[in-house]
Amino acid sequence: MHSPATRARFRDLPSPIPPHPGDAAITPERARNYRQVLARRFSRLAVVVEDCVDPHNASAIVRTCDAFGLHTVAVVTGRNSFRLNPKICQGSHRYLDLRIHGKIEDCYAQLRAEGYRILVSDLAADAVAGPGLLKDTLAAQPLALVFGNEGSGVTPAAVAGADGCFLIPMVGFPQSLNLSVSVATTVYALRGAALEADAPGDLTPEAQRMWYERWLKGHAGPAVEALMAAGGPTPDEDRHGEAVEAWRG
Repeated sequence: MHSPATRARFRDLPSPIPPHPGDAAITPERARNYRQVLARRFSRLAVVVEDCVDPHNASAIVRTCDAFGLHTVAVVTGRNSFRLNPKICQGSHRYLDLRIHGKIEDCYAQLRAEGYRILVSDLAADAVAGPGLLKDTLAAQPLALVFGNEGSGVTPAAVAGADGCFLIPMVGFPQSLNLSVSVATTVYALRGAALEADAPGDLTPEAQRMWYERWLKGHAGPAVEALMAAGGPTPDEDRHGEAVEAWRG
């Protein structure tokens, strides 16, 4: 998760997550961080990674997406398992909607059911030149961006099933970027203004509450389950109208 120094730079956004019985199992600082991160989570932009080979790249992509506030990362394993290096991703995979698919078709089917437009990173002649040009598309419709294998790029099936292509313009001698750098460059081109403005995200209140409880259980496990089973503490008022925490068996 984010360090206290990093999170302290941001204001407190309103959170739809009420006091939870599991709050007692974590520190107040962590409870605040969970709520504030969820208040900024952005689900309209998703990243798809197809057949990633290098655990360093996989880990850097996951960490980047978490840092820039993305909520959904979909992985297509293809010929290679998706391996994460804990030292690089720093546990950020636990805080994403990380989806693992065996086939690109299954990944696309889920994304389309959720209303995403799908674009692949490719040098096709009709590719949109530059992720910054996708801002209008993102404003109109949720957008999933697909990045391919480090050596061979996206598969023909990924291109055939997508709605189009985009590329990152380059003017130097190399005409390609490291996979994780490509993801970071693209995501920041689309999310930079919102990050600099410390803008709220777009997760529904219901989704924020669901993920908050999932994060609590992932961090504190049995302690959270026990507190929830005990029924408290929950917000209440005493007979004078003062806020109290009430434990109910």
